[in-house]
Amino acid sequence: MQQNRDFTDLHPDLQVLALKHIAACEAAGIKLLIYDTHRSEAEQDEAYAVGRFGDKRKIITTKRGGESKHNNVDSQGKPAALAYDCVGMLYGKPQWANDVMYLKIGQLAESLGLVWAGRWTGKLREKCHVQLGG
Repeated sequence: MQQNRDFTDLHPDLQVLALKHIAACEAAGIKLLIYDTHRSEAEQDEAYAVGRFGDKRKIITTKRGGESKHNNVDSQGKPAALAYDCVGMLYGKPQWANDVMYLKIGQLAESLGLVWAGRWTGKLREKCHVQLGG
């Protein structure tokens, strides 16, 4: 599954907030990489299959195509994702396991009115996921 980093594939309201999130993280000394914006329904189904159906990898999403806020499109069918996935960077390397950094990233997202999935419980919890609304 190829990841999409195109900011124009975010909903316009989320584009503005994503840029503010990057700036807030930078002010806090964190370089934020937004590495996944819009996913087609087919790409979402591909992600859903990871860790299932005989695949030995770790499950990466609980949502099928059309169920994720990454899959949103506008009234003309153009990408308008309501979510993005992000990670803090240090010396050019993603800090996937840095829970302290992820907590700060999440708090900064929440301070902008975004929802950080790192607060969710159970299988839905995703430190990297940020979205508009509930």
